Amino acid sequence: MTQPSTQVTVGEKAIRSVKWTALSELVSRTAAPLVVVILARLLTPADFGVVATAMIAISFAQMFWEAGLGKALVQTEETPAGAANVVFWTNLVLGLVIYALLFVFAPWLAIFFDSPASGPVLRVLGLQIVIGSLSSVQHALFVRDLDFRRVFWINLLTAAVPGAFSIPLALYGYGVWALVAGSLVGQVLNLLLSWHFSSWRPTLSYDIRIARSMVRFGSWIVIGTLGTWLISWGDSLILGKFLGVEDLGVYRTAWVMASMAFAAILNPFISILYPAFSRLQNDSTMLTDYFSRANRIVISLCMPIGIGLFVLGPDIASTVFGEKWEGLGTALRVMGLLFGLSWTVGINAEVYRAIGRPDVSTKLVLLGVCYYYPAYFVAAPFGLDAFLWVRLAVALVAIPMHVFLGRKMLGLPWLYLCHHGRSFIAAAVVMGLGVRCLQFGLRSLELGAHPALELAVLVTLGIGIYAALVWLVEREFVVNLMQLVRRAAV
Repeated sequence: MTQPSTQVTVGEKAIRSVKWTALSELVSRTAAPLVVVILARLLTPADFGVVATAMIAISFAQMFWEAGLGKALVQTEETPAGAANVVFWTNLVLGLVIYALLFVFAPWLAIFFDSPASGPVLRVLGLQIVIGSLSSVQHALFVRDLDFRRVFWINLLTAAVPGAFSIPLALYGYGVWALVAGSLVGQVLNLLLSWHFSSWRPTLSYDIRIARSMVRFGSWIVIGTLGTWLISWGDSLILGKFLGVEDLGVYRTAWVMASMAFAAILNPFISILYPAFSRLQNDSTMLTDYFSRANRIVISLCMPIGIGLFVLGPDIASTVFGEKWEGLGTALRVMGLLFGLSWTVGINAEVYRAIGRPDVSTKLVLLGVCYYYPAYFVAAPFGLDAFLWVRLAVALVAIPMHVFLGRKMLGLPWLYLCHHGRSFIAAAVVMGLGVRCLQFGLRSLELGAHPALELAVLVTLGIGIYAALVWLVEREFVVNLMQLVRRAAV
């Protein structure tokens, strides 16, 4: 039976978009970790901690200047031109107001964290709020149209810019300001390229009717984003207050490196899901089918990364970052496991938003806040390691909640995660055991291999074990995935 043309168009366009999102991630995720590693060698955990304190405030403010309108623009069925004007002028005004507030209250941040450098850094780094408000519409329109080719070129041209500014400044002893300068220069170039590649330009018009509709949708996004911020940045807020900027620098660096590892593999695929799901919001059967297939792909990719980081976290920390980053190994292990398990339900929220129910994930996140924060306050006084393991434990509570919602909203079976992921989870666990055994064997034999060479051997072995096992037990899935990749590459 022939599928309706709209479904074919969305599906094929989404598949073709994977090529551009993959290339975009390859460029940005290759450059960014390299820059972080070089800067980590030149700077101290405290420098990264100071920037993290500023980013806590900036990320909080970002929720309110963006107001969820970018995602509303992707999802809305209103005329894009009229909706885009509403988003642009709303975001610009909110961005200017919020930056002014950050500038005024910056000294309070320094007092809260007992970090004098945090106030001036926030005042300068906060400029990215205004810069971001000027390009938010262009990026939303690229996503809405599944036009990831332009996103690729923007990422390609801006990938090396932050490092090109930050690394020389770090070499000359500018410390934390090297990180600030690189970030701002990258944002400015991103703004210029977004306007260059987009044909859309704002006009002096503002449709109140469209604004009301989009604000209603966006308000749930804001509330949900607030809950997400309370979970993903609230831990840093509490940890930085109790343990100081040095431990905060270690914690956030582990978070960034783990998220980069997952994003490099998952983002080419994840980026297309929300706009693709949004175009299928009126066909529940097709939407559920797309979700199930997408979730299997996500699990097949996230589990080996998570188990790999759990096994090799300490080796990565000592080999790549050096001895001054004490505690980073444990942090990478826990973050790897946390991200790997959380991503098994990571795309569920994309479906809720796509069908016009952003309130669902919002309510779930706000429920999470009720048990996250008591756990954070209990764990933080006991040190970084205790905080990390408690952070992992509370994150896992959300998984059965998403399973329940998947059953209720998409009609999925109760054991859908087991059905989607059991083969990949088992293969990843066997991979981890194999890597651990080889690691033990190499060290028992005392072959004296260079740590970097040993790490490369272990990573290669892990990839080989996992690929072989998945090929044995999920051959049809692998064949279909390879066909998908070939179609995307055309």
